[in-house]
Amino acid sequence: MAQTTVYDEIRSMLRANFPLIYLATTEYNRTMQKVRSICFAENCKFNTWDSVESLKTHVSFPGGRLKEIVDHPAAQETKDPLALLEYILFGMVRDGDKSPEVFVLEDFHKFFTQRQVPEMLRKLSLEMKDSNKHIVFISPFTQFPVELDKYITLKAIPLPDKTDLELRLNAVAGPGANINPDLKKYLVNSAMGLTDTEADLAFRLAKEKDGFRSMDAVQVISSEKEQIIRKSGILDYIKVDASLEKSVGGLDTLKTWLKRRSKAFEIKAKEFGLQEPKGILLLGVPGCGKSLTAKCIAAEWKQPLLKLDIGKVFSMYVGSSENNIRDALTTAEAVAPCVLWIDEIEKGLATQGENDGGTSTRVFSTILTWMQEKTKPVFVVATANNIKSLPPELLRKGRFDEIFFVDLPTREERKNIFKIHLAKNHQGQGIDLEQIADRTKSFNGAEIEETVKEAMFIAYVNNPNAPAVTTRDLMEAASNVIPLAQTMKTQIDGLRGWAKVRARLASSTENTETVEDSISLDGKSYRIPQTRSEKSEDIF
Repeated sequence: MAQTTVYDEIRSMLRANFPLIYLATTEYNRTMQKVRSICFAENCKFNTWDSVESLKTHVSFPGGRLKEIVDHPAAQETKDPLALLEYILFGMVRDGDKSPEVFVLEDFHKFFTQRQVPEMLRKLSLEMKDSNKHIVFISPFTQFPVELDKYITLKAIPLPDKTDLELRLNAVAGPGANINPDLKKYLVNSAMGLTDTEADLAFRLAKEKDGFRSMDAVQVISSEKEQIIRKSGILDYIKVDASLEKSVGGLDTLKTWLKRRSKAFEIKAKEFGLQEPKGILLLGVPGCGKSLTAKCIAAEWKQPLLKLDIGKVFSMYVGSSENNIRDALTTAEAVAPCVLWIDEIEKGLATQGENDGGTSTRVFSTILTWMQEKTKPVFVVATANNIKSLPPELLRKGRFDEIFFVDLPTREERKNIFKIHLAKNHQGQGIDLEQIADRTKSFNGAEIEETVKEAMFIAYVNNPNAPAVTTRDLMEAASNVIPLAQTMKTQIDGLRGWAKVRARLASSTENTETVEDSISLDGKSYRIPQTRSEKSEDIF
């Protein structure tokens, strides 16, 4: 939701005499300034309260700008939160004071559990509507008692948009600063996703190091932005130096689909009416390149890559988990256009509502609703291994543009993957890829990569003065690998059967090779033993 819309709604709610308004945000200063501007424009008296400075009144000049902040006449008697509510109810509302007035209370969620506070707020909500008085709570997350659920109006405050960030940049640059317009655009874009305070500090650092003279200032802000996003502990800002063609072997259908969808971000495409893609679900066998593909999409589209760790969303404090996921999604939207990678989504969204008070269910619902309703160009790339853990709501149309099944690489794809990893290590001369591809049937991409690494060790030990990987080295390395697909044949066969009717193949050529569950040693065939977990149908 655009910020102007949020604050316009707050203005309308004050005009409509909404008594209790709850603003969830970590940006106290910016939010307070916005609400104060609304109050001054509406000729409404503006007061603030916190547990340190008690009750203050903000006085404006005739034009609406802030003049000074002074102690409220009742500052001494309202230091206690309950005493403050008693003053508003008995000293103002029931005393017949009809003048428009707003009380902004900071971090009041800490006092909701105090005796009589919920009852007092409930009485105030009923009586303040006729006295033109309003209480606005500002807290970092949503937390109020269930008995007040129907009396408080909740609004989430979004992060600064480009207009707000440009105002902050101008304030930091100072009067008379002459920043190149193109550079200013890059500076503002690089700060998207930061709070006003974070952007202020980043701009100050860029000014100190570069003076807003070159693109080095943009790099300073980007570096600050990366560490700030990582500091949240929920989103990771990932740098990727890879490409779909040079790093991912096979998956030609998926690559074509991604290249085609990348055109949606062009200006002409938007004029034509193309919509930005919502996202894809990559389902398949572990080790076959799903995570690597997710990383390469961001590099291919030249967009930042954010990784959402759902496990870090959950917190022991009531309301914090839901607030964490909202903050993460809000940050992703502020950084947009970007790629949001959710790895092994089935593990993070395993609903256990009966065991955790419904927290995981609410987090799951928040993610699903956001995926369905989001309007910002955040491309979600979710990866999954276990089809049985995927809830039906996640698979229906509208959540993702497409569900791709990433199967074990075909013979040709194995040759391609070997080429990629050998070239990455400056090897590959004189290698018989046909022979290697035949020997590595049922190998996934990760196993092929490890085979190349092992072959390099073998080559170095055999000839440390002039090491070079040979076909024999690769064959020896491959002989020491028992593919994951062989130990989990039943699960992979079931996954392939499910994907044929529920997903789209990521490769144009279907892998029809049969996965064997036995190996040959010394001329004899041995069935591969399985652990209990490997026998379980829940592996995939």
